[in-house]
Amino acid sequence: MGSRSGKRLERSVLRRLGLAALVVTIGAGLALTSGCKPGVLKIGAAGPYSGELSKIGLDSYNAIKLAIDEINEAGGIGGRKVELVMGDDEAQSSKAQTVAEKFVADKAMMGVVGPMNSNCVISALPVYERGGLVMITQSGTNPEITESGYKVAFRLCPRDEGQGGAAGDFIVNELGKTRVYLIDDKGTYGQGLADQVEAKIRSLGVEPVGRGQVAADDRDFASLLTLIEQKNPDLIYLALPNPSQAAALIKQARAMNMAAVFMGGDGLKEKDQLIAATAGAAEGMYVTAIGKEITEVPEAASFIEKFEARHGSMSIFSGQSYEAAKILLEAMKRASAAGKMTRAEVLNQMRTIKYRGILGFEVGFDGQGDVAGAMIYVLKVEGPDFVPVKDYPAEKPE
Repeated sequence: MGSRSGKRLERSVLRRLGLAALVVTIGAGLALTSGCKPGVLKIGAAGPYSGELSKIGLDSYNAIKLAIDEINEAGGIGGRKVELVMGDDEAQSSKAQTVAEKFVADKAMMGVVGPMNSNCVISALPVYERGGLVMITQSGTNPEITESGYKVAFRLCPRDEGQGGAAGDFIVNELGKTRVYLIDDKGTYGQGLADQVEAKIRSLGVEPVGRGQVAADDRDFASLLTLIEQKNPDLIYLALPNPSQAAALIKQARAMNMAAVFMGGDGLKEKDQLIAATAGAAEGMYVTAIGKEITEVPEAASFIEKFEARHGSMSIFSGQSYEAAKILLEAMKRASAAGKMTRAEVLNQMRTIKYRGILGFEVGFDGQGDVAGAMIYVLKVEGPDFVPVKDYPAEKPE
């Protein structure tokens, strides 16, 4: 009888231990799901981090990372650290979609800065929309991005109509040019921008003398330039996203003693890859910029100092990338303060956000996700620098 009693006691103890272990396990699970011991929050960075546009892409990534580092140094969001995840799309539509699928599948992902190229944004947007994941592009200008009805799409830059309209007005009304030849790269950005410039100069009574196209990997432009020379243009407009390619074309044109003025879009505003690479051949060229020269904005001084100390000189979209990250982080902070750290609440906060950072104006978004209050800036190459010439409001069709 004593032996049986001992066994009963042993079984009772084991049952109690098992129950206690179950309670501990359930409690740990509840702690994780209720947010008592939450993990990190994530932000994705989508852009061309390898390939032809990697210089611009990596400078933008480093600017985003700087914003993430700053918020983590300040304690994170609601006590949670923020992790930056790189998604390299190489400026290719198919890879941008793959990156989007990866980001959407990660439940800790609360938003994405990028993609940077219009074709990549357009390709990836349906995936982000299905996942309810906010994305804010710092440089995607094609109108389709915000005209397609996607609720998760935001952009920090003006649309092609604003940039193309400003360029066209400047060409005709400021420079007095009447024989304009346009070149694009067959891509979403290039064709879209060239279309808008062409439409504007036509509306002002100037008929282009021609329009040509190049492939993204072209570097020998002898045949095209020979054709253009016969048209005798007084201005050649380059709707190209790659400043290195534009530099090659400009050098070859000047070697042929072509005297036409060159003008290009925002993607060409690169001191190293355009001005330095042409060794003086780009002197007198004009470009449009979809953001104010960052060095002229007092609020940007601290960002510039930190960025250059870590990474050297900035690229054109470094400031806008930093600002885009700061805006997304602010929306996440507000979602956390509301007790709802979800993708849906981050999206809700993005719709009403007003944020003044380093761009020199208060950023907000209209009902389509387009930035409100932005300007277009025309700059001229003088020596090693881009010098501001004229500003235009960033027009958007009604």
